[in-house]
Amino acid sequence: MRSLRRLLAVRFTLTMVVTLLVIGGAVYLVTRRTLHRQLDQSLANFLDVDLATLTPFRADRTESPTTSLEVFVDRVNRFVVRRDWEGAVVAANTQHAITLPFDADAIVLARAGEVVWRTEQWQDLNLRSVYAPGRSGVGVVQVSASLAPLNAVTRNLLLFVLAAIVLGSGATLFGAMWLSQSAVTPMRDITAQARAILPGASGQRITAHADIAEAAGLVTVLNELLKRLDRVLDAQRRMIANAGHDLRTPITTMRGEMEVALRGQRTQDEYRAVMTSALEELDRLHYISDALATLARIEAGEAHLRLLPTDVAGLLESAMRRASTRAGSRRLEFNPPEDVDTSARVDAGMIELLFNHLLDNAVEHTPEGTTVHAYVEANDEEIRVTVEDDGPGMPADVLPHLFDRFFRGDLARSRSAGAGLGLSVSAAIVTAHGGTVVAGRSQQGGLMVMVSLRRDPTARTQRFPGGTEGKLTGVAEQSRKKAGRPTG
Repeated sequence: MRSLRRLLAVRFTLTMVVTLLVIGGAVYLVTRRTLHRQLDQSLANFLDVDLATLTPFRADRTESPTTSLEVFVDRVNRFVVRRDWEGAVVAANTQHAITLPFDADAIVLARAGEVVWRTEQWQDLNLRSVYAPGRSGVGVVQVSASLAPLNAVTRNLLLFVLAAIVLGSGATLFGAMWLSQSAVTPMRDITAQARAILPGASGQRITAHADIAEAAGLVTVLNELLKRLDRVLDAQRRMIANAGHDLRTPITTMRGEMEVALRGQRTQDEYRAVMTSALEELDRLHYISDALATLARIEAGEAHLRLLPTDVAGLLESAMRRASTRAGSRRLEFNPPEDVDTSARVDAGMIELLFNHLLDNAVEHTPEGTTVHAYVEANDEEIRVTVEDDGPGMPADVLPHLFDRFFRGDLARSRSAGAGLGLSVSAAIVTAHGGTVVAGRSQQGGLMVMVSLRRDPTARTQRFPGGTEGKLTGVAEQSRKKAGRPTG
């Protein structure tokens, strides 16, 4: 695993090293070029020196110079020589200049009136020389200088630049490590605080570096995640507790009834009654397990919907016929819409299960003699199904929780009230289809559950005018009139 701190330090240091190399190289080259130009300018200035100051000499003169070549180069470093057109020395400013090399081609060009520059080798020295015609056009003047002092200066400059690059790189690496450490410290502190959050504990939040602009976004996101996890964990705890209670109740009932039956001899009818009661409790356990499995598949994204063109009104009509067999004295009314297209791309099995849960909820939680009505309305993009009754309804504070798992509007109800999963499964099915479901009070004071399904789940939905609280129109109004119900 790569270290962000090391990566930042290395990249920053490499960037600075390259920058220092470029700057140092530019300084070295510019300085070296400037020194060479200054040297050439100095040699050119010596051409203007009065040649009368040059000391004439004879070719057979053999006196030794009074100062050594090294001292002369260090102190003066200017060799001035007058030559004839053949290159022979006529006069010089020092005995050392007598043996200066000369360029025959440069003398020829100087004789033609040109100023000629040459770089030459003499003994152990590199010379920079300039040739120009002498005064009154007599002979050639050669002015030379050793490049040793200039080379020494440029060499020292190069060493200085290299030393500055090395020291600057070291300082940059140290600063980059410190800077990267400062940059990753908030992440380390946030990570440490996140790791310190105890499993299962709720209400814990990250506070480290929340006042730093760059870290505030990360802290906010993590705290929002923790907040959502708290809600999920709380809901899971409630679900597990309620599931345990609802699963334990039928098991306890079956065990008690069987223990009573085994205490003595019973008649065949008594044994049949015990077995019938046990089957009812097993059906209840089967319903709870199926509902939980359906919820788990939908929420995990494993319930792959088979979206096919389906007549939603036809599914609702079939569900009404099935629910009427277990409605008892309750009346179920549904008037199929006429001349209205109620088809949509849905999973027929899932929507059928949705309608079964809605109707079972209306039948099981209303008193005898209640009437349950179902309506369908549609527009070009959406189909709305409404199931309502004229029973006692639900208190306003209960309505927002009807789709919570294991929720019961009346805790004093008997076991026949169900496990509180029907509407939760319904809401999950609607959400999987990209629709919406809401609960409210019907016009007769009972419970109303309204489901909105898209004709095509991949298309944008055009909501009905007035939202879920708006007045029903279209097919629903026709159905109400046929049923003899008020339309407003």
